[in-house]
Amino acid sequence: MFFYAGTRALLVSHWAVNSDATVKLITNALSAVASDKMVGVGRAEALRRSMLALIEKGAPHEAHPAYWAPFVVVGEGAQ
Repeated sequence: MFFYAGTRALLVSHWAVNSDATVKLITNALSAVASDKMVGVGRAEALRRSMLALIEKGAPHEAHPAYWAPFVVVGEGAQ
């Protein structure tokens, strides 16, 4: 239904997650897409980078996949 309405991509979660970790993950991903517009970092790559940053620089418990693994980009993840 979203794609029929014109949406090119969705960021979805497979299960409920900690909201603090989610805010960090999504904020970092959107910042990567916005700041690298000239380079063309896609949504999926921005999400991947944000996941790695959460593992490396987040709180110790946020490195666990339960906090970042449920998120996927569905649809046109390249741009």
